[in-house]
Order: sequence, then structure tokens, then C-alpha cells
Amino acid sequence: MGSARSPDPTGWRQHAGVWEESEQRRDPGPGRVPGHPDRGLPTRFHPRRPRSPAGSGRVADGRGARDQFEVSSESLQPWLQAIAGAPFTIVFATVSITLYLVGRRRLRARSHRLRASLPTARAVAYILAWTLLLLAIASPLDVAAERLLSRHMVQHLLLAMVIPPLIWIGAPALPMMAGLPRSIRIGLLAPLLASRPVRAVLAVLGHPVTGWIAMAVTTLGWHVPAAYELAISDPFWHRLEHATMLGAGILFWRPVIATRPFRPRWPRLAMVPYLVTADLVNTVVAATLAFGPAPLYPWYGPIAAALGVDATLDQQLAAGIMWIPGNLVYLVPAMVLAARNIRFSSGMGTVVRPVDTTGPRTVSLTVLPNRVDPRLEGGDLLRVPVLGRLLRSAGFRLTARLGAFGILVAIVVDGLVGSDRAPLNLAGTLPWTHWRGVVIVAAIVVGNVACFGCPLIAPRSLLRRWIRPTRRWPAVLRSKWLAAGLVIAWLVAYEAFDPWDAPALTAWILIGFVVMATVIDLVFDGASFCRYVCPLGQFQMVASTMSTRTVAARDPKTCESCSTRDCLTGGPRGPGCGLGLLVPAKRGNLDCTFCLDCVTACPHDNVGILASTPGLDLVDTRPRSGLRSLVERPDVATMLLAITVGGLVNAAGMTAPVVATFDDWQAVTGLGRPWIEGIATLLAIGSGLLIVLAVAAMPIARVGVVGPDRIRSRFGRIAVATLPIGVAIWLVHLGFHLVTGWPTAEAAFIRVAYDLGTVASGPAEILSCCVPPPAWLLPVELVVLSLGFAGSLGVGWWIDRDQAARFRGATGFGPVTRRWSWTALIPLAMWLVSAWMVFQPMEMRGTSGFAS
Repeated sequence: MGSARSPDPTGWRQHAGVWEESEQRRDPGPGRVPGHPDRGLPTRFHPRRPRSPAGSGRVADGRGARDQFEVSSESLQPWLQAIAGAPFTIVFATVSITLYLVGRRRLRARSHRLRASLPTARAVAYILAWTLLLLAIASPLDVAAERLLSRHMVQHLLLAMVIPPLIWIGAPALPMMAGLPRSIRIGLLAPLLASRPVRAVLAVLGHPVTGWIAMAVTTLGWHVPAAYELAISDPFWHRLEHATMLGAGILFWRPVIATRPFRPRWPRLAMVPYLVTADLVNTVVAATLAFGPAPLYPWYGPIAAALGVDATLDQQLAAGIMWIPGNLVYLVPAMVLAARNIRFSSGMGTVVRPVDTTGPRTVSLTVLPNRVDPRLEGGDLLRVPVLGRLLRSAGFRLTARLGAFGILVAIVVDGLVGSDRAPLNLAGTLPWTHWRGVVIVAAIVVGNVACFGCPLIAPRSLLRRWIRPTRRWPAVLRSKWLAAGLVIAWLVAYEAFDPWDAPALTAWILIGFVVMATVIDLVFDGASFCRYVCPLGQFQMVASTMSTRTVAARDPKTCESCSTRDCLTGGPRGPGCGLGLLVPAKRGNLDCTFCLDCVTACPHDNVGILASTPGLDLVDTRPRSGLRSLVERPDVATMLLAITVGGLVNAAGMTAPVVATFDDWQAVTGLGRPWIEGIATLLAIGSGLLIVLAVAAMPIARVGVVGPDRIRSRFGRIAVATLPIGVAIWLVHLGFHLVTGWPTAEAAFIRVAYDLGTVASGPAEILSCCVPPPAWLLPVELVVLSLGFAGSLGVGWWIDRDQAARFRGATGFGPVTRRWSWTALIPLAMWLVSAWMVFQPMEMRGTSGFAS
């Protein structure tokens, strides 16, 4: 075809939304890219003859029919070029599909069992796999992949994550064998597969460890810039890259799919961490591409310039393709495997009778059977020698609180009379950098340690030996609305007044909390301050929902025969639960302070600290002791969202881009920094709550819903489902400050010792600063966020399934997934924002410097 000179004097013009360089400026020749003499632009990017303004389909010089034919031929050129580059793949695909279909027909004709094991869906999956393989490497996608990283990433996604599982879903082993001629099948292939060396090799290749390592090495190795540049610039290495990705995918997905005749080498439930850890590798690579300051692969620089495409934006698009669909490819099968292999009909492990919603019904708190067998899952901490005896002792528990209160007094004194420099003051370091980080880790590993040894209630715990409050907490305040408001107020005040940078303010805050807890709990009975007021306690109880330990009945049958219920009301051995939790009807750690008063009060010694699956209790929507049904409590849902959304807002508010935005707003509005940060925090948290409420209220959220179809129910389900990702965000954020700000504690203690005259010199300035984040921290943060995201997806799915089981709805995977998929967008959005956040420079509050 002839070429047209560009009318643009700059030598560039816009075509199909892409700015391309005219032939006047293409020194290497038509379709060539400067610096890439062996590879031209795809044919569809070559300059074309301008169309007539009349729009008649004729070109400008009037040769309409002939040029229409030429344009049609040119449109086929990329396909012909791609097909010509992969003849053996096309032949092999044809032969493979033919053998599969012939063998499948033969097997299905033999018996009903084989017919049932090879349904049409398997054949469709196998044919689709080969079709996608041809699309990946024998279509214009292969040509475009050499010009744009985003197209290349689509190839990688298909080769490693989509095509291999489809191949194994097709169960090709038996059909392919049956499709071969009998002489080859019996005379050659059978003896070969029966030989020991071949079986040994196949055993190694089929092991899950081999598959995981192959996928990880392939994913990481080929995205190293040197290896990637070699593959993209040399046809041989490019083919080898695609072959290894497909091969690694086949090895990786075989243990996951595990179709006949292969036998699983590991328990099916072990495939959940197998997939989640592989997702971590994928996330690291995608995040590196997404947040890199410049294009990682120089190959695409001049090509992107020739096409008028921003190479950095294309790289970010490639990262998004790898990250979001890639994560779903790993996490959704993990959730399916968990759903199919945790065999229980409801969230509690018992068969739930459908609820009749046509008439009135009563709610009873039955004894909820404990799914945890202490002999199988780590036993009871209260039965551990020495430790168990100490924890069972009320005197030891009071001593622990008084010891923590002594530390609090030291912090308050130093905050009031010590150094004004927060990094050198106990009040500026211990509460904000160390205590918060340690207790959230402890909450997940052990349980609600912070509330167990809480210094705020130490004075009232001691004074209650002589003062017996008789008043009950006002009925109008017996909800979580006050606590939710105080959580939001606490987060806003933290951002507005910077108590981490004001030791005296921190000291007065601690004094205020102690006074408030003492007054409330000496006037009102039970643990009213902990249950209805304390925002710190609400946070700790929410964090402990992801704990591996819970306070529960060791033997539910013992509770069934108990008539005193001393664990709730108290008895001769001690007071009962101040938060109104009946142990046999209690579930999980929400609203449990681990005070262990129930342990002392139980006359049967039937209460223990048992092993549990993090977040498992959240999927049960039935009424529970003290809280009723979580999804039917808008106050509880608001409090949970205030903590999860507030965690995201609090962490994002310390990143460099947000801090710079606050600086700009301050310059424009003239408002003080406390007003800017406080208002922004309040608006951000409020917006998050409104977004969740809007999603719950959308008509599409009602599709397929069973049971009570109220906005508050859908709002509650979303709120509960966000807990795993919310706790993960808090863990990543506070853990980052703990790891990088750990030395400030030493500086503060040395400064106190110097003020007291016990050491000769004060602390070195460097001790009050942060340390660079270690290399392992970012991968750990990403895996924690991925686990939290997967947990939120799983909890949300199981909540919908539990609702279906209770209200006569469809409990199959497909119907539940359709109901769940819309609300899963909220955890996805939180995960995306948090993943962006960990790659940003973080304001190191409480230290003398900043770290990125």
C-alpha cells in the first residue's frame, strides 16, 4: 500500500486514539523503531492512506474497491503473521484435541462410571485451554506483546494461571491414553510409565513442593530486568520463557485440581496455604511494577514513544492485570477448597434447622458446641504447667494489672515532668510505638492480652474488694453506639492533636482514662466501662477476633448439665462475667476481655483458653451470648467499620502523598493543621461508612438474598466480612512502626536514667530515630494483607452461606457466590488502598526522623 505524508508539522498524528510517528521521522524505515532494527511496529500501526471526508469508504485518490480489498488484507496480516510463527503449536493442539475427543468417546462407551467422570464440561475446559493457548502465542496478542508490557502480561496470565488449570480440569490423562492406537498405548507407553525411573521422575514433578517452587522461580526469574530483556529481544529465549511459564503452571496447578488418575500427595486443605503463599510471590512482582518510579524494562521505552503511549502507565496497567486478576486466580480457588473441605453445615459445626419466617419466633441462646478438640488442636493454655496455674489465679491476674498500672504511672510522671522531646520521653514512645505494636501481635497470637492486663481498670479492680456497685448501666446506652462514636472521636483526636508528639498530653489522656474507668465501674456493676465505653478495649476485642485462642467451654456437655451458671452470674468462687457472656453460649472473642473471671467462677473447672481458627466464629449469624446476631446489630456493624475503615484512614494519613495534600490544603484554606487533619479524618471515616451503606442499599445487593432482606442486615454482613482485612491493615501499620521505631525505647530509658543520675551521659541522638525497614518487612506486609483479603472473602462467603442454610436458601457454591460477589468489592477496595499504602513513604511518628 502507498503511504501518506503526515500533515502534522511536528511529525506526529493521532490514529485510533494513539499518537504515531509519520514516515518522515522514521529513520530506520517504515514500521521500524529506533534502537530496535530487527523488530518493526505491528502492521496495524503503519501509516495508512487517509480516508475521504465524504465518508463513502473510498480513499482520497478514488481507488475505493481496490484499497478496500487491501485494507481487508492488511487487517488479516497480524493474524497470518502470528499463525506463521507457531505452526507446530497449531498442529500439536489439533492432534491433542483429536486424541482427547477420540479417547473420551471410547471411555464413555465402556461404562456409566467413566461416562459420569468425563462430562461435557471437562471436554469444554480442555478445548478452551488449547484455544486460549493459541490465542496467547498464535494471534496478534503475541505480536502486540513485544510492543506493550500490558499485552505481554496478558500472555503471562494466560500461560501460567488460566490455561494450566483448564487443562487439568479437562482430566486429560485417561482420554489421551485411550485415544492413542492400541499398539502404542500397550507396547510403548504402558511399559514406559511403569518403569521405576519414569515413575520416580513423575513423582518428583507431581509433588506440590516442586510445583510451588517452579511457579515461584518462573514468576520471579523472568521478571528480573536482565532476564526479561533477554527474552523479549531474542526469539529463542522468548519461546523458552513461554514454555517454562506454561510448564510451571502445569506443575503448580496439578496438586490443586487433582483430577484422575492422580492421587493427592497432601491433604486438600493444605492447598489453601499453598495457593495463598504463591499469591504472595505474584503480589510482590505486581507491586514492584505498580509502584516503580520509572519503567523497569528499557525495551519498551522507544516503542512506547513511537506509539504515543506512556511507558510508565503501561507498566502500571500490566501490574494491575497481574495483581487483581492474578490474586483472584489464587484466592478464589483457595476459598473454594476451604469451603469444600471444612465440612460443616453452618458456621458452628451443627446442622441448622431452617427458620420459619412466616410468623413470630423466639430467640434462645442454646449451648453452642465447641468445634475445637483440645486434644487435637493445641490443648488448653490453662492446663499448661505453671502458666495455667498462674492464669487461673485471680490474685495473679490482679497483680499483673497492678504491675501494668505501675508502668503507666511511670509513663505519666515522665510525660508531665520529663523531656519535651517525644522520642526521648516514655510517654512519647512506649504507648504509641511499642505498646500498640506489641498488643496487636499478641492479640492475634495469644488473645486479648491488652485487656487481660489492662492498667486502666487496676484501681477499680482493687477498690471493688470494698466497694460493691449496685446500679445497672442505663438501658438507653446498652449498645455499641457510644463506643462507635468514641472510637471515631479517638481517631479524629489522634490525627488532630498529635498526642504522640506531646508527652504531657499523652499523660493527661492516660489519667483521664483511669479516672473514667474507675468512676464508671465503681458506680455501675459489671464491666460497663469495658463493654460500652472504652474505645481502646473495642479495638483490642476486634483485633482478637483473628486470634488463634479463645475462652470457651472445654466440654459442652458439662455446661448442659450445669444449673448455676456461675460463669455468668458469679458464685462462691468469685464474680461472673462482667460483660454478660454465658460461656456455653459465647462465641469468639468479640466483647471478651480475657479477664478470666469465668474461669475462677466455674465450679466445674470447665472453662479454658482453647485453640481456635482465626475469624471462624464470624461466619455464624445466629444469636450469641451478649451480642445477639452480629449481622442484625447496626450499632455493632458501625463500631466494626469505624475500626476497620479508621485503620485504613489512620495509616493512609501518615503517607507522604497524603501529608503533602494536607500541606496544600493548609496553604489554600489558611486553617491550622489540627483542623485540616481532624476534618479530613472525620470526613474520610464518614465517607467509608456511607460507601458501605450505599453498597448495602443498592438493588443489586438484594439479588438472591435469603432471610431478612433489610439494609441493616446487608450492612452488618459487609461490616463483619471486612474484619480480617481491617485487622490485617492495623497489624501491618502498627507492626511497621514497631519494627522501625524499636530503638526509641532504649533512648527514652537512657534519658530517664540520666535524669535520675544513674548513668553518666544521656542517649545518643541516633537512638531516638527510626531504623531503615529490613528487607523482609515488605514481603511480610504483603502476605499479611493478602491473608486478610482472603479471610474477608471467605468470611463474607460463609456468612451468605450460613444465612442460606438458616432460611431455606440455596447453599450451593454458585448461588452463594452470586450473592456474595457484589459485597466482596468492599474488601477488594480496602486491599487495593492498603497495598498502595505500604509502598509509600511513611511518617515516622514518635521518632526523630522519617523512613520510607
